[in-house]
Amino acid sequence: MPLSTAYSFSFNGQVFGGGTSPYQILSVDGLESIPVIRNQDDNRGYNDGMFTGRDFLGGRTISIIFNTFGSGINSAAENLNTIQASLLPQSSGTTPLYFLIPDGSNSEQFVNARVRAFRTTIDPNYTYGYITSQVEFFCADPRYYNSTLNTLSLTVGGGLGRVYNRIYNLVYLTGAPSYTTVTNTGRTATYPTITFNGPITNPIFGNVTQAKYIFLNGTFVDTDTCIIDLQNQLITLNGNPARNLMLNGSEWWSAQPGANSIFFFGSGIVAPPATASISWYNAFI
Repeated sequence: MPLSTAYSFSFNGQVFGGGTSPYQILSVDGLESIPVIRNQDDNRGYNDGMFTGRDFLGGRTISIIFNTFGSGINSAAENLNTIQASLLPQSSGTTPLYFLIPDGSNSEQFVNARVRAFRTTIDPNYTYGYITSQVEFFCADPRYYNSTLNTLSLTVGGGLGRVYNRIYNLVYLTGAPSYTTVTNTGRTATYPTITFNGPITNPIFGNVTQAKYIFLNGTFVDTDTCIIDLQNQLITLNGNPARNLMLNGSEWWSAQPGANSIFFFGSGIVAPPATASISWYNAFI
């Protein structure tokens, strides 16, 4: 269920903060901050100063301090037990942490996170139903996203073409590639997910804006489903790992802030036409 109250959060289906919630947010640290920077600077040996390298973003740590109160027939301790059950560590993967913060857009957003710590203070206030706790989330992906998934479709059909495995400064295509524009209204790069079906041979998914292309080797029939996960740099075919289909010279690409021209093409296209969808979330730092 989408969040509708300012300063509210949701994790594992448990909503906390905002309105008349028994969980009231006191502070949030690390959400509206630049994540830790990983840099490649190096010292200058026996000289003063540093050689300047490249900077990259590390993970994001979010710390939320909140108070738990009683509500209805539930005591504060019972409500604390309820939220603790949804804020447990996980051994793998991440879970979306949804939030609604008044930032001008007033739209729900999320980060992919996992719980790394949960602390509760036991003091006289605890006895009187005024319980202070702190939960810490770690986000390996430092971006946060609008929760609305954007999806566009591409269809290639009619005519036969030939795609050469060798990449030149220009990519020569015959027939009619299918173009679309992926518009990322965020402030940082986002990495779409591409899903396509045949019939098609040696499909290409290109980002004209970045001049980067992904070439796949093989013939796909209309019952095949291939997924290209640009964020995690994974390819699956009918649920099985298939990154070995990626041809030399291919480059993983992203959708930068603004408009990105994307195309889909291949050879051996006959009826029914080959179809693809590209999905992405607008991304922020």
